[in-house]
Amino acid sequence: MSFSRFLAVCATYCTFSTLVLAESDNTLAFSVVPEAGYIDNFLYLSNNEPGTRFYSLSSDVSLTSKSQQSAFNFDANIATHLFDKFEDDNHTNFTIIPKYQFKFSQNQRLHVSALWLKNYIYRGTGLSLGQAEALSKGDEQEILGASIGYEYGTFESQGRVNFGLNYQESEFTTRRADTNRLDTEILHIKSSFDYLLSGKTYLAFDLDYKIIDYPNDPLISRDSIAGLIGVKWYTTVISELNFLVGYQNLTFEDNRLSDDSAFKWRVDYTWRPSDFTTLHIVSNRKFDETYRLISSYRLAQTYQIDVMHDFTEHLSVFFAVGINNDEFISPLGSKDEDYLFTTLELDYAYNDRLSFQLSYDYKTLDANYGNIDFAYNKLGISLKLDL
Repeated sequence: MSFSRFLAVCATYCTFSTLVLAESDNTLAFSVVPEAGYIDNFLYLSNNEPGTRFYSLSSDVSLTSKSQQSAFNFDANIATHLFDKFEDDNHTNFTIIPKYQFKFSQNQRLHVSALWLKNYIYRGTGLSLGQAEALSKGDEQEILGASIGYEYGTFESQGRVNFGLNYQESEFTTRRADTNRLDTEILHIKSSFDYLLSGKTYLAFDLDYKIIDYPNDPLISRDSIAGLIGVKWYTTVISELNFLVGYQNLTFEDNRLSDDSAFKWRVDYTWRPSDFTTLHIVSNRKFDETYRLISSYRLAQTYQIDVMHDFTEHLSVFFAVGINNDEFISPLGSKDEDYLFTTLELDYAYNDRLSFQLSYDYKTLDANYGNIDFAYNKLGISLKLDL
């Protein structure tokens, strides 16, 4: 992992922020979220499902600085997770995201951002699906990234253009003898053009190009190009719709692997039937990077519906249900994994600074290979304190 790139990006942000903080409006927000609960199938097993109590402490800090032409944001999260019966799986995750935006004019904006993420992947998921009992702890992944983008146009413009350039490095820092083949370096070039047809309805075009390099396993290095066309509809505050369809093609550098292509879509619909209720529907289909040691890439499909409803000024509920289908593709064939997940959250805001949450998560896997199907339940209670 190249920390020099990340340090260079951070140095640039420090310069930007110094300039921004000189004459600007500054805000600092800090929150703490302790949580406790119970997990009934901690190792994601198909039988002999061991459970455990868990405890976590998460904190967020956000610095925002705005001036007439620019804005700087620094967001960071750190979360520690402890488990009563699986102490080897205790871990701490963190995410750091600095962002900078400069407005050249009312119609032109430049934005720059960086990412540093460390994430723990639980035993029985990801790389260790079906192998939890053979490991003493889960895998850890580290991601570094930087991006720059340019936007032209506003919601009132006849046309809007977006261009972005993103670079990201990812590696698993555990079990390197096995996981080093999944180290990735991705250069992502993306662009979009929206043309106003009438009112708030746009004809939309998206074009994405990726160079995906696996330095320790060049066989699966590849290029990806995808084109989408559709509509973006922002008629009223009641509803919004993004509906785009197209095609994605993969081209492998090594001719021992066959190129591949697939139909692609992206759907995002929001409906607000009242001031108290919001319905959100999302779906997408695309080729994506693998998180299996046995596959070269995957075709991912997602469908999700969620509802948010405010009963009172203090009490609200959130419910989500979704299906994820992952088809893992390798020279030896393909394997399918179908996930069903639901989330239920009940929130009570005592005041502007203190709130309580009761949450329940349910997840199942139905795979067409091996004995890896599982059902997973998690119940938690937490409070959030904004300082």
